[in-house]
Amino acid sequence: MRQSPRRMLVRAGRMIAAAIAVTLGAALLAPAAASAAGGPAGEVFTLTNAQRTQAGLPALVSDAALDAAAAEWAQHLASTCTFEHSTSSWRSSRVAAFGWVSTGENIAAGQPDAAAVVSSWMNSSGHRVNILDARYTGLGVGYATGTCYRTYWVQIFAIGSPVKRLSGGAGDLTGDRAADILARTSTGDLLIYPGSGTGGFQGAVTAVAGWGDRPFTTLGDFSGDGIPDTARTEADGRLMLYAGNGRGGFLAPVQIGNGWTFSQLIGGIDFSGDAIPDVIGRTSGGDLFLYPGNGRSGWLAGGTKIGNGWQTMDTMFHAGDFNGDARGDLIARRVDGTLWIYPTTGRGSWGTPSQIGVGWASLTAVFGAGDFNGDGTQDIVARTSAGALLLYAGNGRGGFLASRTIGSGWNGMSQIG
Repeated sequence: MRQSPRRMLVRAGRMIAAAIAVTLGAALLAPAAASAAGGPAGEVFTLTNAQRTQAGLPALVSDAALDAAAAEWAQHLASTCTFEHSTSSWRSSRVAAFGWVSTGENIAAGQPDAAAVVSSWMNSSGHRVNILDARYTGLGVGYATGTCYRTYWVQIFAIGSPVKRLSGGAGDLTGDRAADILARTSTGDLLIYPGSGTGGFQGAVTAVAGWGDRPFTTLGDFSGDGIPDTARTEADGRLMLYAGNGRGGFLAPVQIGNGWTFSQLIGGIDFSGDAIPDVIGRTSGGDLFLYPGNGRSGWLAGGTKIGNGWQTMDTMFHAGDFNGDARGDLIARRVDGTLWIYPTTGRGSWGTPSQIGVGWASLTAVFGAGDFNGDGTQDIVARTSAGALLLYAGNGRGGFLASRTIGSGWNGMSQIG
């Protein structure tokens, strides 16, 4: 049974809000913790949970699939200059695969900031019912701007047990819930560029001075403490773990392997399907070997061959769940400049690859950036030969939104990831 949405129009501020309440018959399941979207959407998430805490209710968890659905609907409202709810079937089609079984929705338009929109919803009985519904366990928030009402806000509420998905890129190294960029300078320092959560970044933080000329490999949360880690292979073949400290730096390196003579390592990907980051090594001859992580800074097993013929790729990286199937994907650029996605099955094998781009040969760096713009989907960042940094935001379905420039002067970096 669905309650009729209640709409509010405040003429002076051109503010509109509407809510939809859904009767939930499913059993309450305990969700896993996740971090909220960044920017204004993240502020709405925090303020919403503050209202629940004040009412004595458990905090809602954030999930990238819920965030992506809410962001997609907010963008739809902004681009079409409309103001209407999505349907339950539309929401289900986007979040059911990620462990969410039922959803409700609040929408609003015109409020200038997060505090104003949450206050507007809390002053409306229909919206307040959703925010303070004890049956909900998850919340996704979307935010977009447009010409009709300037700002558009969407909350999607859900119950369920979300599927844990591993993000691409360096992850949140500074503890502010936004994806960051890791870079190695030509002089050998390792820098962190803290992400803004909305597709930009702040000034660099020196993570390791005197890192040297050894490439780094982003690992995701390899140690299992909730903080992203990185690694490097020494000239003598030792693999060293640099566990993140969550404050823009790394702990003292610890050896976690020897004899690692691979031409490239791809970390952070869950190839085996156990929701724990693994590492894939590529030999100079193009063979791929899987080293499954144990979630505690070690390994479940030694290397197992999982592919060959990959010498035709000049760039490979873990892109997180780029195609929206709740499993991690590897993206590779072939020497002809075409870009390909290689999905994993979650059962220790590859899905069917598909081409997702052409003309990428001129880019001097291409890497997974996690959810860099805070819309709930995984993104890619690339560097042009002129040193410009471009954001290729993912659409959550294996494709891209329009690219945009987010930086310049990056030719001084020997590696970006």
